[in-house]
Amino acid sequence: MTDTARAVCFDLDGTLVRDGAAEAIDRTANELARRHGFSADDVLEANASAWRACWSEQGDRWMRGRLVGDALPRDIWRRTLTLFGRDEQALVDEAVELHIDAERETFTLFEESVDVLDELRALGIRIGLITNGPAASQRAKLSAAGIEEYFDIVVASGDLGVVKPEAGIFRHALDELGVPASHAVHVGDNFDADVVGATDAGMTAVWINRESTPAPRPDVPHLDSRSLCDVLDVVTQGSARHGR
Repeated sequence: MTDTARAVCFDLDGTLVRDGAAEAIDRTANELARRHGFSADDVLEANASAWRACWSEQGDRWMRGRLVGDALPRDIWRRTLTLFGRDEQALVDEAVELHIDAERETFTLFEESVDVLDELRALGIRIGLITNGPAASQRAKLSAAGIEEYFDIVVASGDLGVVKPEAGIFRHALDELGVPASHAVHVGDNFDADVVGATDAGMTAVWINRESTPAPRPDVPHLDSRSLCDVLDVVTQGSARHGR
């Protein structure tokens, strides 16, 4: 258990905002089908195949900021459209733009996110974001969700070349916040990336486990929570309401 909390760090996707990736791809596939006469189901199948191939080849480099801008999604859509014999640059550009626009609409806040951030700010708690992904795209999500002003620091793996669960990204955030690990909490929905990583860095880990999934590693100390609201208990009382 943490000492008196002076800082709370959050993961982004799946923690503060719903992960709208699948819906964004579905919207993009349907719009491409409408405009160009493709089968939306075929586009989705081709995209899934292209995503798997590109992620295995490039995913780690993309999260570490070693690929330029939209290089990964652009390559995924290029490979997708190649399967239809349509990989001309203008169509790839169109698909990428449609996908980016759809993401802005589908990555939406969980109902309690703003209330929790407001309360932490009112309590004088420093607030950080620790997220895996290219810096520009992750900051764009914060802007689209309208919550960027809440964070004292934003640390994206693409800025550092270090990804969760590597302890270095958490330690960097703590250094930026000027708070020791013993006085800091990290909140996230991914057990391996958020709970294991934060614990290894000496922070208290709160697992946002909305589906009541059994912990994959019960040996890793953490607080199991169904809602972001439980974070307020950790800060004010030093304990979380379990199983809510």
